[in-house]
Amino acid sequence: MVVSAFPAQSMSRLYATLVCLLTLSVAEGVAADPPVLRRPIALELSGDGKSLYVANSRSGSLSVIDLNSARVVEEIVLGKRLSDLVRVDGRPWFLVTDEEAGELLLLQATGQTVTVRQRLPVSPYPVCVVVSPDQSRCYVTSIWSRRLSVIDLPLENAQQARVAHVVDLPIAPRCQLLVRDGSELIIADAFGGRLAVVDTRDLELVGIREFPGHNVRGLGVNHDGSMLLIAHQMLNELAHTVRNDVHWGLLMSNDLRWLKLDAVLDPQADLYGGAHMHPLGEAGSATGDPAGLSVAKDGTVVVALGGVGEVAVGQEKDFSLYRIRVGRRPTDVTIDDAGTTAYVVNTFGESVSIIDLDERETKGKIRLGDLPDFAALSDVDRGELLFYDASLSHDGWMSCHSCHTDGHTNGMLNDNFSDASFGAPKRVLSLLGRTGTEPFAWNAEAKDLATQIRKSITNTLQSDNEPDEAQVAALAAYVRTLSGPPSIDRLRGVTDPAAIDRGSKQFRALGCARCHRPPTFTTPRTYDVGLVDKLGNNRFNPPTLRGVGQRGPYFHDNRAASLADVFRKHRHQLKRDLRDEELLDLLAYLRSL
Repeated sequence: MVVSAFPAQSMSRLYATLVCLLTLSVAEGVAADPPVLRRPIALELSGDGKSLYVANSRSGSLSVIDLNSARVVEEIVLGKRLSDLVRVDGRPWFLVTDEEAGELLLLQATGQTVTVRQRLPVSPYPVCVVVSPDQSRCYVTSIWSRRLSVIDLPLENAQQARVAHVVDLPIAPRCQLLVRDGSELIIADAFGGRLAVVDTRDLELVGIREFPGHNVRGLGVNHDGSMLLIAHQMLNELAHTVRNDVHWGLLMSNDLRWLKLDAVLDPQADLYGGAHMHPLGEAGSATGDPAGLSVAKDGTVVVALGGVGEVAVGQEKDFSLYRIRVGRRPTDVTIDDAGTTAYVVNTFGESVSIIDLDERETKGKIRLGDLPDFAALSDVDRGELLFYDASLSHDGWMSCHSCHTDGHTNGMLNDNFSDASFGAPKRVLSLLGRTGTEPFAWNAEAKDLATQIRKSITNTLQSDNEPDEAQVAALAAYVRTLSGPPSIDRLRGVTDPAAIDRGSKQFRALGCARCHRPPTFTTPRTYDVGLVDKLGNNRFNPPTLRGVGQRGPYFHDNRAASLADVFRKHRHQLKRDLRDEELLDLLAYLRSL
């Protein structure tokens, strides 16, 4: 197969302002512009299987690939930060979520001609969309507003899509999957191991199922619909960050979990009855950060292995899934109707890999544009690549993203040596909004970000090589760009300025600012606040309260299930009981940070 590497042909489109060609000959004394980083994140086949559409996150554009010639024939800028893409069967329509703009886009696409029919505002930070089997509805999950938007799709060309209902969720949602002919919706927590089950007939939350895992990026069902497939990671709080535990996959494992669908949907059922797992990777050859997955009609499963640039291919009874090299950070997979070809989007490879499932080999790669040299990237862009790169760890078991999912936290406990001891696992801290909040770690032993990064590469990831100072600088530059998560109350439109003002006064009057001093809402020292870890340590550095309403559970060992429990159950640093109205005001203030 001859695969070309052209950007879009039509330079008259709006995207021409973004797409820059790196040429070999430029005017004397004038440097060539670097290639645009598109960061493709999702892909879908056209109904006739002749075209492939790719949603690009960073450039906000849609790349149209003609599969006959295996090249990009068009690229259209649609929005700000695209996050998902799905086809509406039976109509020439596609749905795209724009995470930054907070919109759902309804596209009309025929071959390389794509037009925007409608831009529909949805709950802020939409990240995933699925369509009901009868194509009359779609469901959009929004990660930071923690909501599900239920949208009625137009039945006729003259009609418009509309938001019919909004469901508040107890988790930060990302992946979702319709099952049982669309009557039930399974929504995965973006960070921890929780599944929310929603009955789509009455739009009620049926329940929350928990399993030992985190970083869920792939959901699917097997060919007969009896098993739910989950691609995820597991962090073992009983293991230590030593070479032996990392090498044998005892600390961090990467797994394809199979759960009986009936058990997932029934809150009273044994979740693990009839369940099993495929380990993804093995000692000496691990597979950090499983991502999207797709299941063919014959039961063949393809799982993207984001941290190692591969996919795993196999069936339910094949516990040694066959691995195929693709591109850098594969994140999404789609399989054609015949079940013979898989297409994999490589987010950092700026490309799509084509896999022959019968031969189990790569047949080609379609580049979405010119791929810049690593050395030509900015420190921030190099740091982003490294943050998601499992090769920084011993055997490739994990990346920075494995524990700090998208810079946040997986909410798990990890027993590392940052507190100079083993036996007292502590909560993984969020990296969002940490700029200016030095020092780092629960015991404040890392005086700056570079020191913490070196310790993490050496002691936690158990890297086979000494930390390279250029890598440390790049990772630090990237982490500094991670802003704090937005206030959930603000995103839901339920802020109460008067309550926040009263809560701010309560915060100061109760002495909270002694340890959590504005504007960073932390201080450099450690304090004895009445908490003791399993080894008797009782002094801790206060984590910043920036974005505290988007975290939880709380404290170093997750002992407080909610922000309210911090004060009601554990009476954290309270000299008196708070009246109900005082607590509500204090919580309103904390959630506003």
